[in-house]
Amino acid sequence: MENALSTPPAIAAAPAASGSFLETAADIGRSLCRDAIWHGDRCNFLTSTNDPAFTYPKPYFKALEADFYGGAAGVGFFLAALGQATNDALVRQTALGTLRNALLTAARIAPQAALGFFIGRTGVAYAAIRVGQWLHDEKTLREGCQLLEHVTTLDLHLSGLDVVDGAAGAIPALIQLEREYPSPPLRSFIVRLADLLVTKVERSARGWSWNTIAGGDHPNLTGFAHGVAGIVNALLEAYAFTQNPVYQEAAFQGLRYENSFFDQQQQNWPDFRLTDAPDPAHGGGYGAGPTCSCAWCHGAPGIALSRLRGYELTLHPDLKAEAITAVKTTAAHSIWDQQQNFSLCHGLTGNAEVLLVAADVLALSEYQQQAAAIGREGQERYRTTELWATGLYNAYQLPDFMLGLAGIGYFYLRLTNPQLYPSVVLLR
Repeated sequence: MENALSTPPAIAAAPAASGSFLETAADIGRSLCRDAIWHGDRCNFLTSTNDPAFTYPKPYFKALEADFYGGAAGVGFFLAALGQATNDALVRQTALGTLRNALLTAARIAPQAALGFFIGRTGVAYAAIRVGQWLHDEKTLREGCQLLEHVTTLDLHLSGLDVVDGAAGAIPALIQLEREYPSPPLRSFIVRLADLLVTKVERSARGWSWNTIAGGDHPNLTGFAHGVAGIVNALLEAYAFTQNPVYQEAAFQGLRYENSFFDQQQQNWPDFRLTDAPDPAHGGGYGAGPTCSCAWCHGAPGIALSRLRGYELTLHPDLKAEAITAVKTTAAHSIWDQQQNFSLCHGLTGNAEVLLVAADVLALSEYQQQAAAIGREGQERYRTTELWATGLYNAYQLPDFMLGLAGIGYFYLRLTNPQLYPSVVLLR
């Protein structure tokens, strides 16, 4: 990593664009800049979260932590992308101030969460590097690379497995960065993460799966954020990166496990967090059928992403067929009555992200059009209510990336140029 700054990859300048989607992203960005709380050359934001001690969630307020999912790194990432698109000096200044704060406070992330992309230091490093590239800020880029080097020294005995806080989320991000800044220690660390996933597998007649939720009295989860699909995605990325067939075998065994639960009637995969019914493999049943979610985190949308990327990496026809099924289910559920918020995690923009990726991988323009229609619906609802419906289902305008304004703003940037502003819900 010592020579990480010697050959930074070229980042194309954003075209001089105008139009309603860019204007919406810029409006969101300006509202974030307005709410930033400054201390010297650093800034941070207040957010709302729900206190789990109450039967009915009671919101309380706190400062953003460092992470990407709901913290400063994700907000700074969006603002930097917007600053690159608009060359707005205040947006650029606020992006850099936010990342300075994220980098300074990343050390406070708990050791058991430190590896994760979404809630750990990997995501902070990734955001800092992208911000440094977009805004041509050598200091932020250098500090991001230094944090990336630190990530490779983490104790994997403390690390999780899934996309949100563990190895499955870190692997795709680290592979991206290693290809831009080749580093033998980073490459070795990626291999160690993939090996960790293989060693933690649980084998059954259904296939292979992973226990990512301690104490859960249910089968190992399907889905992207905490389930098999996200781990399969990481293993296929690791296979493409190393050509180690062990990773591909583990991935396909994971697909076999997940697909064994596919519900033909719903054209979806069960969310085992939402049912107390026992596993049919052990003599139980689901009565009227399994309970399915339909969001990036759990259900067909995230599973669609894993199959789309898997098909892109392997050209396996079964993965394409599964992707088409999952995308169709996602498209059918991408309406306000089904997802009454615009968050990336479990809202309409998260489902629309799946449609954008599908439009690219499968060359189906109708999904690009549906994603744009969701964008227009968001604009119209905002014009009517003067509020964005965020992932906490309350009136507070969260700055967060996966639940709030930063992610919504980034989605509108994606609508203007999905190649220049890549997906974060599926790093590819």
